[in-house]
Amino acid sequence: MRSRLSILLLLLAATAHADPVSFTLSGQIKASENQAFYAPKTDSWRVQVQWMLPEGDVAKEGDLVVVFDSGSMQSLIEQEQVSLIAAKEELHRLTSSNGQQLLEASYEQKKTALLLEKARIDASIAVEHLSKYDFEKNQLEFEKAVVRNSKAIENLKQVKITAAVAKKKQELKIEQHQRKLKYNQNKLKKMSLRAQRSGPVLYGNHPWNGEKVFVGMTAQPSWKIAEIPSMNGLFIEAWVHEVDYKNLVLNTTAKLTFDAFPSLEQSAQLVEISTQPEEKKEWGKGVYYRTVFNFVANKDMTLLPGMSAQLEFAGAADE
Repeated sequence: MRSRLSILLLLLAATAHADPVSFTLSGQIKASENQAFYAPKTDSWRVQVQWMLPEGDVAKEGDLVVVFDSGSMQSLIEQEQVSLIAAKEELHRLTSSNGQQLLEASYEQKKTALLLEKARIDASIAVEHLSKYDFEKNQLEFEKAVVRNSKAIENLKQVKITAAVAKKKQELKIEQHQRKLKYNQNKLKKMSLRAQRSGPVLYGNHPWNGEKVFVGMTAQPSWKIAEIPSMNGLFIEAWVHEVDYKNLVLNTTAKLTFDAFPSLEQSAQLVEISTQPEEKKEWGKGVYYRTVFNFVANKDMTLLPGMSAQLEFAGAADE
């Protein structure tokens, strides 16, 4: 019994003093603040990348970075511009035509009002001063004048209403063309994307096959075409296979080397470990965990997001 207990204690001691499990990770420089350029939504759903600033070139604020094919959109804008001009000309024609009709209806109403006043005076002459025929004739003319004036007043009202309705409808049609034109012009602006900060241009990757985005490629809305990273807040992102995940310990220090500067070594600290794994079909079977390492950039190195890095460190003791 004593010998078995001694063996168990020796095993526990050996485990407690076991060398850490050393392994190497491949990572990539990332930036915490990027300006990303995404494919816009169009009426045809998919859109072609027509031009891009060469990858690696430094874009200045306001520079054109990505241009998408906008041939059909430009055609729609031209059509709306023609329709808007035609609608404004029609409004001018309606205004002139309705103004003339309103002038004529107003003149007719004033004329019938004067004739009514005259007929009222004639009808007010007593029968004692006229023959019976003239008296009855005056009464009849007065009644006719009342009817003609009522019709003229009603016609004037209708002409005013018709003119106002026609003008309002045409104005609404103009506003509709203006809204469509502005909408298409805003969409056209989104077909040409400009830099909001200075920095190197990095191309995105195809979300399905992982290959680099290229000029002439057809993209779907929300696909990331390119990005301009911020040179502040650089970090290393590495994906760890589920087999090595148990060896990770937060705040562990690792030896860091960059593929572009293999002779220069520095340290990096593991500051973030994801709790949910993700599949990476292009890497084969299994799942991977995202890790983030902080580091202090060496002044002798010119680092850019997208550069590859190697991380060598000892994780927790192997169980």
